[in-house]
Amino acid sequence: MPTMRHSARWNFIREIRFRKLFRYLRFTLSYHPMKKFLAVIAGLIVFGVSVMLFEQLSHMLFPPPAELVEAMQKDIAEAQANGAGMMEIMKISQRHAGGMMAKAPVMSLVLVILAHALGALFGGALVGRILREDTMNVGLTLGAILTILGLVNMIMIPHPDWFYLDFIVYIPCSMFGANYTSKL
Repeated sequence: MPTMRHSARWNFIREIRFRKLFRYLRFTLSYHPMKKFLAVIAGLIVFGVSVMLFEQLSHMLFPPPAELVEAMQKDIAEAQANGAGMMEIMKISQRHAGGMMAKAPVMSLVLVILAHALGALFGGALVGRILREDTMNVGLTLGAILTILGLVNMIMIPHPDWFYLDFIVYIPCSMFGANYTSKL
């Protein structure tokens, strides 16, 4: 029967082995290039979900005008009845979305910018939590991708001129989130 001293020594040796194995796995997985790619994809997904939730809040506080919504639904129903394809329906939606943006209250658009900032922050935080190393570069990558997607959004749906301030939130927020959570 092993003595207490023998079992304590065995537990200590087993713990050292597990620490070495964990350190080895953490080292090999942390430098895998696919991990950075998947972290950016996960950051984009978190950005999309959080922006969707915050914009729903904005729509609850400032609902779009009912006549514009009804006009859009009527135009889409007409286009579907005439056999229009998906691209024509998308163009109708974009045209009406531009009309809604023109009539949206300023506070509603400020909440959209805040939603984009918080989404970039949460996406960057997830990137930092996943990677722990090289977070500034990957946070910059996430912010650059979000800036390009924001530019596509601005081209597709007309926004007020002051809304271009939205571009300055993506890169700093994603880099701050990635850098801050990597140190936790």
